[in-house]
Order: sequence, then structure tokens, then C-alpha cells
Amino acid sequence: MKELQIALNTESVLDYLDSDARIATAFRAAYEAGYRSVELWHVAKPENGGSWKPLLDEAGLHCCAIHELFEEVMEDPNITIQKAKSLSAPIIAIGRSRDTVWENLSEVKLFAKQMNELGRRCKDEGISLVYHNHNTEFVRSGGRLALDVFFDLTDPDFVGSELDVYWVQMSGANPVEWCNKLRHRLQVIHLKDVGIQQLPDGNFIKRPVCTTLGLGNLDLQSIIPAAENAGCQWFVVETCTDWIDNDSLRCAKESYAFLRDTFCKK
Repeated sequence: MKELQIALNTESVLDYLDSDARIATAFRAAYEAGYRSVELWHVAKPENGGSWKPLLDEAGLHCCAIHELFEEVMEDPNITIQKAKSLSAPIIAIGRSRDTVWENLSEVKLFAKQMNELGRRCKDEGISLVYHNHNTEFVRSGGRLALDVFFDLTDPDFVGSELDVYWVQMSGANPVEWCNKLRHRLQVIHLKDVGIQQLPDGNFIKRPVCTTLGLGNLDLQSIIPAAENAGCQWFVVETCTDWIDNDSLRCAKESYAFLRDTFCKK
């Protein structure tokens, strides 16, 4: 991994996305931490529907990808494609399809068909389309794992992967195996570590949470080399909840430092 391949998903600083001034503060902090690229999260937007570009330019940051919701993109794919182009973003990541029931094989097949069509359209415009998993896809559909069915039915030329290894792990699957399985399709990997935290009722059983990279139990020492071997282009930090001391900027900074010091080639 090279330092320039490390990016920050803006959901990691979602508590700073409520105004342009606070977005600018978060972007400056990201740059100072070492980040040179961000992935823009579809939920939050600049004030008055403005463009992200002035905020990115002011901070000296590049947009490596935009992270979007399938149904919103499909209302008019050209809007999302033009958004990516206006930001010089080479990748559109589909965060999920809220209408797809992954246990239903016919719905998985329909979604794969639609993603192929969207991916072909994006490729014609010089943009890559990738799919971001959660835990929803790790169910059985037609006797097979739904995510396997989806990737079998999508064309690697049109649909790549943005593998969220936190959700792979939380689904009981093996992130290293999935990196290997998606070899040559794995363009982006989402990184957030798996920690545990006391439940509010004082029960001795603790709940899993996402935490700063290097402070949890995810086998990043195996996952990141596997992602590199699979051809991953972007290693995206997404520490979106349970920030240490409720400090999102600290978590983003410490996650970057962990990746840089542990995995970046000197």
C-alpha cells in the first residue's frame, strides 16, 4: 500500500457535515492527518445543494469515489455520472439497494441485471461502478450465498467491489477469503476495526462496535496484504460510529497513522 492510496470516507466525520464551515474544518484536519483523497458519502451535502469541489480544492483533497444509494442513482443515472465527472471521481460506489430482498433469488437476479446495465453506462463514460456490501447480502438465496450469486451474475467489466471487511467479519464470513474471491474486481476496501463495548444495562456480554483501526480485533495484518494482492486501488477509512472520546477527527487521524506506519511501503 502507498500513502496516496489511503482515503477517508466522509461518513467518518459525519458530525462535521452539518455546515460548509464545519466540513471545511474536517477537510483541513484530514489533510493535516495525511489524507489526500476522500470518498464522498451520499447522505450529507454542502449547504444549499452546492458542489463539493470548492471545499475539496480549498483543502487540497481529491475525490477518489462517490458513495451513492442505488434507487436514488436510478432516478436519473446521468445526474450521478455528471456529479462524478465534475469532481474528477473515477468511481461510483453503490452503497446498497434498499428495495432488494436478498433472500429472494429473483430479486437478486433483477438487481444484478440492473447493476450490469448501470455499470455498462458508467464504463461508457469512463467511470467504474462498484458495489459496497453490508451484512444484508450474507444470506442464503436459492441455496447459495446471495453475494456469491450477485457477483456471479454481474460482469466484472461493469461491476466491481467495494468490500466492507467490517461487515464481512460481522456476517461470520472471512474477509481474506473474500479479498481472494474478488481478485481483479476489488477496487476499493472499506476499513473499520471491530471492537467491543459495554452494553448500557451493565450485562457482562458486550456488543461489537466499529472502532479506530489498530484498536480492535479485525485481522488487518492478513486482510490488507490480501486486498493488495487482489489489486485493490483504494483503502478507505470509515470509522463512522463509536469514536474514542467521541472525537471523529482523532479516530480519522489515528486510523491514518496506523495504516501508514504498519502497511505503507517506505
